[in-house]
Amino acid sequence: MTPSEPAPAVNRLRPAPGAPARSTAKGDVPDAVLDRYLVERDLRGRAERFFRDHRAPAPMFRDRGGSLTSTQAYPDAVIDMLKIARHRGWERIQVSGDPAFRREVWIQAQSLGLEVHGHRPRDRDRQAAGIDRASSQKPLQDPLAERLARAAVVVARLIPDPAIQAKLLEAAWARAGRARPTERDTTRDRERRR
Repeated sequence: MTPSEPAPAVNRLRPAPGAPARSTAKGDVPDAVLDRYLVERDLRGRAERFFRDHRAPAPMFRDRGGSLTSTQAYPDAVIDMLKIARHRGWERIQVSGDPAFRREVWIQAQSLGLEVHGHRPRDRDRQAAGIDRASSQKPLQDPLAERLARAAVVVARLIPDPAIQAKLLEAAWARAGRARPTERDTTRDRERRR
C-alpha cells in the first residue's frame, strides 16, 4: 500500500444486536478451520490471525472475539468465518463493510442456515444462493433438504470438478443421516406439490 492508496475497508461479521451467542471468546474456533490456515496467536495463546500461506503479507481474516474481520471478500475465507460464527452459536449475524463482502456473507450464510442483517439481497444474490423468489415464499417442506439443496448450489459454484462436487454432497447427506435423493425422487416431489 502506497501513501496515496486508501486503507482497505474493514469488513466485519458479529452476532446481531440482541441475538443470543454461545461464545464470543477469541480463539473459540472449530478444529477444521484451524487446520486450513497458518495461525498467529495473541499473547495469551488464542488464535487471532488466519493466513492462507506463509507468503501472505496480511491475514485472510482476524478473530477479535466478539467479531471476525477481513479486508477481502474471498468465498473460502467467508465460509470459514461463518463456520466460526455457527460454532459460536451466532444464529443471527450482523455484517458490515464493502458491498461485495456483505453479499458474499449473505449468499454463503444461506447454506448454513444463518440469518444475516446488514445486506438486502437482490434477485441475483438469491439465484447465487439457490433460492428463487417463488420457493422462498412457500413454507418449507423439509428444512434439512432445503439447506442441503442450497449447499449444493454453493458447492457447484466453488468447485468446478463434478466428481468432487458429488463426493462432497454425498458426504453432507451422509452426515445428515439420510440418503441423497435421486433425480426421480426430486421429480416426484415436484409433481406432488402441484
